[in-house]
Amino acid sequence: MYYTNKDVFILSSVGCMDTERDGLESILAGNEEGAKGCCLSVDMTADGIAVLASDGYCLSPDGTQMNIADYSYAELHQVAPQLVPAGQAIELARTCRAKIAITVHNQTRLPQLRMTLRHANYLDDTIFVGLGLVEAARIAVANPDLHIMGELPALPDNIDALVNAAHTTGLFGLRAAPADLTPKLIHTCRQAGLFTMSLPTEHEGTLSALIQKGVNFIETTRPDITAMLLPIEETQPNQIPLMRY
Repeated sequence: MYYTNKDVFILSSVGCMDTERDGLESILAGNEEGAKGCCLSVDMTADGIAVLASDGYCLSPDGTQMNIADYSYAELHQVAPQLVPAGQAIELARTCRAKIAITVHNQTRLPQLRMTLRHANYLDDTIFVGLGLVEAARIAVANPDLHIMGELPALPDNIDALVNAAHTTGLFGLRAAPADLTPKLIHTCRQAGLFTMSLPTEHEGTLSALIQKGVNFIETTRPDITAMLLPIEETQPNQIPLMRY
């Protein structure tokens, strides 16, 4: 699926619609309620298997926290069978024709995750979030085939300089708090060919404002509310392949 930075996509947060965090049900629930994508939080096991894990650990039956990076997938699965391989989640998202935003807790394992996404033919529909601007720029320069979003800590005084730097370093776009996604920032990003994404919100007024301003990726725990706020034409499946701006 190709798209432009004039499109708007609802992305369901981890655990949206009161589902369990880091489970396949969250992806399904978001899709059923109108989301056009999902957010995943991924960590890597000691033997290099990507799994869904927002907190970097899973719980054993007796409540013990087991750090994902310290054990093999087989060891973790034995005590926590609910642990979901990222590959399964990516395949489900692919079935739903959904965009994916991934927070990767261990940046050294990006090559393995890239291989998983490339094998699923889903690299172009995946963006990586959760990275500070400097770290995001460094990773974007080293991995030009990955869509890396830089996290904006606050709205800068010089928006033009920020956007120019993001464009020059090869960032895919900028992710920020809803209040910092001003019309000026969004317009400047669009002119530079960059995408914008919001941090999660479920406030109806905020969601409506993000849609009206044309934020590209709107993360929310309430995709049902957000879908109802979209203009009618935005709720229809995109039938025509679009090229990135």
